[in-house]
Amino acid sequence: MIPLLLAALLAQSLPEVRKRLESERAAAETLAGREASVLGRLADLERQIELESRALRAAQARLRAATQRLDTAEERSRTAQALVDSAMATAGPRLVARYRLGREGYVRFLLGASSIADLLRRHRAFDALLQADLATLTALHASARAAKGARDELAAAHAEQQQSAAAESERRAGLQGKLDEQRTLLASVQQEKVVHEQTVRELEEAEKKLSEKLAEIRRTHPALVAPEILLKTSMRKARGRLPFPVEKGRVEVPFGRAVDPRFGTVTLQTGIDVRAQAGTPIRAVWDGKVAHAGWFKGFGNLLIVDHGDGMYSLMAHLDLLEKALGDSVRAGEEVGTVGDTGSLKGAYLYFELRDGQKPVDPERWLKRARRRRAMLAGAKGGAAR
Repeated sequence: MIPLLLAALLAQSLPEVRKRLESERAAAETLAGREASVLGRLADLERQIELESRALRAAQARLRAATQRLDTAEERSRTAQALVDSAMATAGPRLVARYRLGREGYVRFLLGASSIADLLRRHRAFDALLQADLATLTALHASARAAKGARDELAAAHAEQQQSAAAESERRAGLQGKLDEQRTLLASVQQEKVVHEQTVRELEEAEKKLSEKLAEIRRTHPALVAPEILLKTSMRKARGRLPFPVEKGRVEVPFGRAVDPRFGTVTLQTGIDVRAQAGTPIRAVWDGKVAHAGWFKGFGNLLIVDHGDGMYSLMAHLDLLEKALGDSVRAGEEVGTVGDTGSLKGAYLYFELRDGQKPVDPERWLKRARRRRAMLAGAKGGAAR
Protein backbone atom coordinates (compact mmCIF):
# COMPACT_ATOMS: atom_id res chain seq x y z
CA MET A 1 0.00 0.00 0.00
CA ILE A 2 2.75 2.44 1.00
CA PRO A 3 4.84 1.83 -2.16
CA LEU A 4 1.76 2.49 -4.30
CA LEU A 5 1.11 5.75 -2.42
CA LEU A 6 4.73 6.87 -2.91
CA ALA A 7 4.53 6.03 -6.63
CA ALA A 8 1.36 8.09 -6.96
CA LEU A 9 2.96 11.08 -5.19
CA LEU A 10 6.04 10.85 -7.42
CA ALA A 11 3.87 10.67 -10.54
CA GLN A 12 2.06 13.86 -9.47
CA SER A 13 5.29 15.77 -8.71
CA LEU A 14 7.21 14.64 -11.81
CA PRO A 15 5.73 17.23 -14.24
CA GLU A 16 6.49 19.99 -11.73
CA VAL A 17 10.08 18.77 -11.34
CA ARG A 18 10.50 18.66 -15.12
CA LYS A 19 9.08 22.17 -15.42
CA ARG A 20 11.50 23.50 -12.82
CA LEU A 21 14.37 21.73 -14.57
CA GLU A 22 13.44 23.33 -17.89
CA SER A 23 13.19 26.71 -16.21
CA GLU A 24 16.62 26.34 -14.63
CA ARG A 25 18.12 25.22 -17.94
CA ALA A 26 16.63 28.23 -19.69
CA ALA A 27 18.03 30.51 -16.99
CA ALA A 28 21.47 28.89 -17.37
CA GLU A 29 21.36 29.36 -21.16
CA THR A 30 20.35 33.00 -20.73
CA LEU A 31 23.22 33.54 -18.30
CA ALA A 32 25.65 31.87 -20.71
CA GLY A 33 24.38 34.13 -23.50
CA ARG A 34 24.95 37.19 -21.37
CA GLU A 35 28.47 36.08 -20.51
CA ALA A 36 29.12 35.69 -24.25
CA SER A 37 28.47 39.43 -24.68
CA VAL A 38 31.29 41.97 -24.94
CA LEU A 39 30.97 43.16 -21.35
CA GLY A 40 30.62 39.56 -20.15
CA ARG A 41 33.78 38.50 -21.99
CA LEU A 42 35.59 41.55 -20.66
CA ALA A 43 34.53 40.73 -17.09
CA ASP A 44 35.58 37.11 -17.53
CA LEU A 45 38.96 38.18 -18.93
CA GLU A 46 39.51 40.59 -16.03
CA ARG A 47 38.79 37.81 -13.54
CA GLN A 48 41.26 35.54 -15.35
CA ILE A 49 43.86 38.33 -15.50
CA GLU A 50 43.48 38.89 -11.77
CA LEU A 51 43.99 35.16 -11.11
CA GLU A 52 46.99 35.02 -13.45
CA SER A 53 48.43 38.15 -11.78
CA ARG A 54 48.13 36.57 -8.34
CA ALA A 55 49.73 33.36 -9.61
CA LEU A 56 52.54 35.39 -11.22
CA ARG A 57 53.18 37.31 -7.98
CA ALA A 58 53.33 34.01 -6.06
CA ALA A 59 55.72 32.53 -8.66
CA GLN A 60 57.91 35.63 -8.49
CA ALA A 61 58.01 35.37 -4.67
CA ARG A 62 59.08 31.71 -4.93
CA LEU A 63 61.71 32.66 -7.51
CA ARG A 64 63.11 35.38 -5.22
CA ALA A 65 63.23 32.94 -2.29
CA ALA A 66 64.89 30.27 -4.46
CA THR A 67 67.45 32.81 -5.71
CA GLN A 68 68.25 33.86 -2.12
CA ARG A 69 68.69 30.19 -1.13
CA LEU A 70 70.94 29.71 -4.15
CA ASP A 71 73.08 32.69 -3.14
CA THR A 72 73.37 31.28 0.42
CA ALA A 73 74.24 27.81 -0.90
CA GLU A 74 76.90 29.24 -3.22
CA GLU A 75 78.46 31.15 -0.32
CA ARG A 76 78.46 28.03 1.89
CA SER A 77 79.97 25.97 -0.92
CA ARG A 78 82.73 28.54 -1.45
CA THR A 79 83.46 28.67 2.30
CA ALA A 80 83.54 24.87 2.62
CA GLN A 81 85.82 24.50 -0.41
CA ALA A 82 88.15 27.17 0.99
CA LEU A 83 88.43 25.17 4.25
CA VAL A 84 89.25 22.00 2.28
CA ASP A 85 91.88 23.83 0.26
CA SER A 86 93.41 25.30 3.43
CA ALA A 87 93.48 21.90 5.16
CA MET A 88 95.01 20.28 2.09
CA ALA A 89 97.66 22.98 1.92
CA THR A 90 98.56 22.32 5.58
CA ALA A 91 98.38 18.53 5.61
CA GLY A 92 99.54 17.82 2.09
CA PRO A 93 103.33 18.23 2.46
CA ARG A 94 103.38 16.34 5.76
CA LEU A 95 101.31 13.46 4.42
CA VAL A 96 103.53 13.22 1.34
CA ALA A 97 106.61 13.20 3.59
CA ARG A 98 105.04 10.52 5.77
CA TYR A 99 104.25 8.41 2.72
CA ARG A 100 107.82 8.69 1.51
CA LEU A 101 109.21 7.85 4.96
CA GLY A 102 107.26 4.58 5.13
CA ARG A 103 107.59 1.88 7.85
CA GLU A 104 111.32 1.36 7.22
CA GLY A 105 112.00 5.02 7.70
CA TYR A 106 110.22 4.86 11.06
CA VAL A 107 112.45 1.93 12.13
CA ARG A 108 115.59 3.72 10.92
CA PHE A 109 114.50 6.82 12.88
CA LEU A 110 114.19 4.78 16.08
CA LEU A 111 117.42 2.81 15.51
CA GLY A 112 119.32 6.05 15.15
CA ALA A 113 118.84 6.72 18.89
CA SER A 114 122.10 7.04 20.86
CA SER A 115 120.56 5.80 24.10
CA ILE A 116 117.47 4.32 25.67
CA ALA A 117 116.41 7.78 26.79
CA ASP A 118 116.89 9.09 23.25
CA LEU A 119 114.87 6.13 21.89
CA LEU A 120 111.96 6.91 24.24
CA ARG A 121 112.15 10.57 23.36
CA ARG A 122 112.07 9.75 19.64
CA HIS A 123 109.13 7.39 20.15
CA ARG A 124 107.14 10.05 22.02
CA ALA A 125 107.91 12.67 19.36
CA PHE A 126 106.85 10.30 16.59
CA ASP A 127 103.62 9.47 18.48
CA ALA A 128 102.88 13.19 18.87
CA LEU A 129 103.49 13.66 15.16
CA LEU A 130 101.14 10.76 14.37
CA GLN A 131 98.42 12.24 16.60
CA ALA A 132 98.78 15.64 14.94
CA ASP A 133 98.58 14.10 11.48
CA LEU A 134 95.52 12.06 12.52
CA ALA A 135 93.82 15.21 13.78
CA THR A 136 94.68 16.95 10.52
CA LEU A 137 93.23 14.04 8.52
CA THR A 138 90.07 14.06 10.66
CA ALA A 139 89.60 17.81 10.09
CA LEU A 140 90.27 17.36 6.38
CA HIS A 141 87.67 14.56 6.21
CA ALA A 142 85.09 16.75 8.03
CA SER A 143 85.81 19.65 5.69
CA ALA A 144 85.42 17.34 2.69
CA ARG A 145 82.06 16.09 4.01
CA ALA A 146 80.91 19.68 4.60
CA ALA A 147 82.04 20.65 1.10
CA LYS A 148 80.12 17.72 -0.40
CA GLY A 149 77.00 18.68 1.59
CA ALA A 150 77.36 22.28 0.40
CA ARG A 151 77.74 21.11 -3.21
CA ASP A 152 74.64 18.92 -2.89
CA GLU A 153 72.71 21.84 -1.40
CA LEU A 154 73.97 24.08 -4.20
CA ALA A 155 72.79 21.57 -6.83
CA ALA A 156 69.35 21.37 -5.16
CA ALA A 157 69.16 25.17 -4.97
CA HIS A 158 70.09 25.40 -8.67
CA ALA A 159 67.34 22.93 -9.55
CA GLU A 160 64.78 24.78 -7.41
CA GLN A 161 65.78 28.11 -8.91
CA GLN A 162 65.47 26.74 -12.44
CA GLN A 163 62.03 25.26 -11.65
CA SER A 164 60.89 28.54 -10.10
CA ALA A 165 62.21 30.51 -13.08
CA ALA A 166 60.35 28.16 -15.47
CA ALA A 167 57.13 28.49 -13.44
CA GLU A 168 57.49 32.29 -13.33
CA SER A 169 58.06 32.39 -17.09
CA GLU A 170 55.00 30.18 -17.66
CA ARG A 171 52.81 32.38 -15.45
CA ARG A 172 54.13 35.52 -17.15
CA ALA A 173 53.31 34.03 -20.56
CA GLY A 174 49.81 33.07 -19.33
CA LEU A 175 49.18 36.59 -18.05
CA GLN A 176 50.49 38.11 -21.28
CA GLY A 177 48.17 35.85 -23.27
CA LYS A 178 45.14 37.05 -21.30
CA LEU A 179 46.25 40.69 -21.63
CA ASP A 180 46.66 40.24 -25.41
CA GLU A 181 43.19 38.70 -25.58
CA GLN A 182 41.78 41.64 -23.63
CA ARG A 183 43.53 44.15 -25.92
CA THR A 184 42.15 42.33 -28.98
CA LEU A 185 38.63 42.56 -27.55
CA LEU A 186 39.01 46.26 -26.74
CA ALA A 187 40.48 46.92 -30.19
CA SER A 188 37.48 45.23 -31.80
CA VAL A 189 35.19 47.58 -29.86
CA GLN A 190 37.11 50.53 -31.30
CA GLN A 191 37.47 49.20 -34.87
CA GLU A 192 34.38 47.15 -35.64
CA LYS A 193 31.11 49.05 -35.88
CA VAL A 194 28.92 46.00 -35.17
CA VAL A 195 30.84 45.18 -31.99
CA HIS A 196 30.86 48.85 -31.00
CA GLU A 197 27.09 49.15 -31.42
CA GLN A 198 26.57 45.92 -29.48
CA THR A 199 28.74 47.33 -26.70
CA VAL A 200 26.73 50.56 -26.62
CA ARG A 201 23.53 48.53 -26.21
CA GLU A 202 25.11 46.53 -23.42
CA LEU A 203 26.28 49.69 -21.66
CA GLU A 204 22.76 51.11 -21.88
CA GLU A 205 21.47 47.86 -20.35
CA ALA A 206 24.13 48.14 -17.62
CA GLU A 207 22.93 51.70 -16.93
CA LYS A 208 19.38 50.38 -16.49
CA LYS A 209 20.63 47.71 -14.10
CA LEU A 210 22.46 50.41 -12.15
CA SER A 211 19.25 52.43 -11.82
CA GLU A 212 17.50 49.30 -10.62
CA LYS A 213 20.29 48.79 -8.07
CA LEU A 214 19.83 52.34 -6.76
CA ALA A 215 16.07 51.81 -6.54
CA GLU A 216 16.73 48.63 -4.55
CA ILE A 217 19.08 50.52 -2.23
CA ARG A 218 16.49 53.22 -1.61
CA ARG A 219 13.75 50.63 -1.08
CA THR A 220 15.66 48.28 1.23
CA HIS A 221 17.75 50.90 3.04
CA PRO A 222 15.57 54.02 3.28
CA ALA A 223 17.77 55.52 6.02
CA LEU A 224 21.20 54.21 5.17
CA VAL A 225 23.14 57.17 6.47
CA ALA A 226 24.58 56.13 9.82
CA PRO A 227 23.94 58.11 13.01
CA GLU A 228 27.70 58.65 13.39
CA ILE A 229 27.68 60.67 10.15
CA LEU A 230 26.49 63.97 11.54
CA LEU A 231 25.98 66.00 8.41
CA LYS A 232 26.77 69.63 9.13
CA THR A 233 24.56 70.59 6.25
CA SER A 234 22.72 68.90 3.41
CA MET A 235 24.75 68.12 0.31
CA ARG A 236 22.10 70.02 -1.63
CA LYS A 237 23.39 73.26 -0.10
CA ALA A 238 26.90 72.58 -1.40
CA ARG A 239 26.02 72.79 -5.08
CA GLY A 240 28.99 74.22 -6.99
CA ARG A 241 31.28 73.77 -3.95
CA LEU A 242 31.95 70.01 -3.87
CA PRO A 243 35.61 69.00 -4.12
CA PHE A 244 36.75 67.32 -7.33
CA PRO A 245 37.02 63.54 -6.70
CA VAL A 246 40.41 63.12 -8.45
CA GLU A 247 43.32 65.52 -8.18
CA LYS A 248 44.76 66.50 -11.60
CA GLY A 249 42.00 64.56 -13.35
CA ARG A 250 40.40 66.12 -16.43
CA VAL A 251 36.84 65.73 -17.68
CA GLU A 252 37.17 63.81 -20.94
CA VAL A 253 33.46 63.16 -21.64
CA PRO A 254 30.92 65.56 -20.10
CA PHE A 255 27.41 64.87 -18.86
CA GLY A 256 24.62 64.59 -21.42
CA ARG A 257 24.49 63.68 -25.09
CA ALA A 258 27.73 62.21 -26.42
CA VAL A 259 28.56 61.38 -30.05
CA ASP A 260 31.24 58.82 -30.87
CA PRO A 261 33.66 60.55 -33.30
CA ARG A 262 34.43 57.34 -35.21
CA PHE A 263 31.04 55.68 -35.62
CA GLY A 264 28.67 58.57 -34.96
CA THR A 265 26.90 56.56 -32.23
CA VAL A 266 24.84 58.78 -29.92
CA THR A 267 24.72 57.90 -26.23
CA LEU A 268 23.30 59.64 -23.19
CA GLN A 269 26.04 60.15 -20.63
CA THR A 270 24.55 60.15 -17.12
CA GLY A 271 27.89 60.99 -15.50
CA ILE A 272 31.32 62.30 -16.47
CA ASP A 273 34.45 60.45 -17.58
CA VAL A 274 37.47 61.77 -15.70
CA ARG A 275 40.81 60.78 -17.25
CA ALA A 276 43.52 60.21 -14.64
CA GLN A 277 46.52 57.96 -14.15
CA ALA A 278 45.95 54.47 -12.78
CA GLY A 279 46.45 54.37 -9.02
CA THR A 280 45.45 58.03 -8.47
CA PRO A 281 43.54 58.38 -5.17
CA ILE A 282 39.77 58.97 -5.41
CA ARG A 283 38.19 61.00 -2.63
CA ALA A 284 34.62 61.26 -1.36
CA VAL A 285 32.91 64.53 -2.30
CA TRP A 286 30.72 64.62 0.85
CA ASP A 287 30.04 62.79 4.09
CA GLY A 288 27.99 59.62 3.83
CA LYS A 289 27.89 55.87 4.03
CA VAL A 290 28.81 53.19 1.47
CA ALA A 291 25.68 51.69 -0.08
CA HIS A 292 27.50 49.44 -2.56
CA ALA A 293 31.12 48.32 -2.90
CA GLY A 294 32.04 45.65 -5.42
CA TRP A 295 31.91 44.47 -8.99
CA PHE A 296 29.03 45.64 -11.19
CA LYS A 297 28.78 44.56 -14.82
CA GLY A 298 29.67 47.39 -17.19
CA PHE A 299 31.16 49.49 -14.38
CA GLY A 300 33.87 47.23 -12.95
CA ASN A 301 34.61 47.92 -9.29
CA LEU A 302 31.81 50.29 -8.30
CA LEU A 303 31.40 52.38 -5.16
CA ILE A 304 28.06 54.02 -4.32
CA VAL A 305 27.96 56.47 -1.41
CA ASP A 306 24.67 57.54 0.17
CA HIS A 307 25.05 61.18 1.26
CA GLY A 308 21.64 61.41 2.86
CA ASP A 309 18.66 63.52 1.82
CA GLY A 310 18.28 61.36 -1.32
CA MET A 311 21.71 62.25 -2.77
CA TYR A 312 24.18 59.64 -4.05
CA SER A 313 27.61 59.64 -5.68
CA LEU A 314 28.80 56.79 -7.88
CA MET A 315 32.43 56.03 -8.74
CA ALA A 316 33.20 53.28 -11.27
CA HIS A 317 36.16 51.36 -12.81
CA LEU A 318 38.13 51.59 -9.55
CA ASP A 319 41.29 49.57 -9.12
CA LEU A 320 41.26 49.30 -5.32
CA LEU A 321 38.17 49.67 -3.15
CA GLU A 322 39.26 51.05 0.21
CA LYS A 323 35.75 51.07 1.67
CA ALA A 324 33.25 48.23 2.20
CA LEU A 325 29.46 48.13 2.33
CA GLY A 326 28.21 50.05 5.37
CA ASP A 327 31.46 51.96 5.98
CA SER A 328 31.19 55.62 6.91
CA VAL A 329 33.08 58.18 4.82
CA ARG A 330 34.02 61.80 5.29
CA ALA A 331 34.35 64.46 2.62
CA GLY A 332 37.88 64.36 1.18
CA GLU A 333 38.58 60.87 2.53
CA GLU A 334 40.26 58.43 0.13
CA VAL A 335 37.82 55.70 -0.88
CA GLY A 336 39.71 53.97 -3.70
CA THR A 337 42.07 54.42 -6.64
CA VAL A 338 41.63 54.98 -10.36
CA GLY A 339 41.70 51.76 -12.39
CA ASP A 340 40.46 50.13 -15.57
CA THR A 341 38.22 47.36 -14.21
CA GLY A 342 35.28 46.85 -16.56
CA SER A 343 36.63 49.69 -18.72
CA LEU A 344 36.67 49.69 -22.51
CA LYS A 345 39.12 52.59 -22.78
CA GLY A 346 41.83 52.21 -20.18
CA ALA A 347 42.19 53.77 -16.76
CA TYR A 348 39.72 56.53 -15.86
CA LEU A 349 37.08 57.41 -13.27
CA TYR A 350 33.40 57.37 -14.17
CA PHE A 351 31.66 59.72 -11.73
CA GLU A 352 27.92 60.21 -11.27
CA LEU A 353 25.75 62.25 -8.94
CA ARG A 354 22.12 61.25 -8.48
CA ASP A 355 19.25 63.03 -6.85
CA GLY A 356 17.22 59.98 -5.97
CA GLN A 357 16.93 58.12 -9.28
CA LYS A 358 17.64 61.18 -11.42
CA PRO A 359 21.22 61.73 -12.67
CA VAL A 360 22.41 65.34 -12.35
CA ASP A 361 25.32 67.05 -14.09
CA PRO A 362 28.30 66.64 -11.73
CA GLU A 363 30.11 69.63 -13.26
CA ARG A 364 27.39 71.91 -11.92
CA TRP A 365 28.09 70.62 -8.43
CA LEU A 366 31.89 70.38 -8.43
CA LYS A 367 33.93 73.40 -7.41
CA ARG A 368 36.78 72.94 -9.89
CA ALA A 369 34.45 72.30 -12.81
CA ARG A 370 32.59 75.52 -12.01
CA ARG A 371 35.85 77.49 -12.11
CA ARG A 372 36.70 75.84 -15.45
CA ARG A 373 33.37 76.93 -16.95
CA ALA A 374 33.90 80.48 -15.68
CA MET A 375 37.35 80.56 -17.32
CA LEU A 376 35.89 79.26 -20.60
CA ALA A 377 33.11 81.85 -20.45
CA GLY A 378 35.70 84.59 -19.82
CA ALA A 379 37.78 83.42 -22.77
CA LYS A 380 34.73 83.45 -25.07
CA GLY A 381 33.79 86.93 -23.86
CA GLY A 382 37.31 88.19 -24.54
CA ALA A 383 37.23 86.69 -28.03
CA ALA A 384 33.86 88.37 -28.70
CA ARG A 385 35.27 91.71 -27.67
